[in-house]
Amino acid sequence: MATIFQQDFNAFRTINATQAWSLFFSISKQDNLLGTNPMVGNYITVGLLGALIASILEISLAGF
Repeated sequence: MATIFQQDFNAFRTINATQAWSLFFSISKQDNLLGTNPMVGNYITVGLLGALIASILEISLAGF
């Protein structure tokens, strides 16, 4: 398993959502845990955002 935080890591290079979620889920160990397809990260982001919005709507409408 290659370590992500090497000498050249913080060179302000842009990472995609899949790499960001991979770093999150692997506790910053590897950036290709979820693969290389950038759409995987977008699906995770949209899914979590949808669940958050649905929860907020359910809580706010439950009082009526």
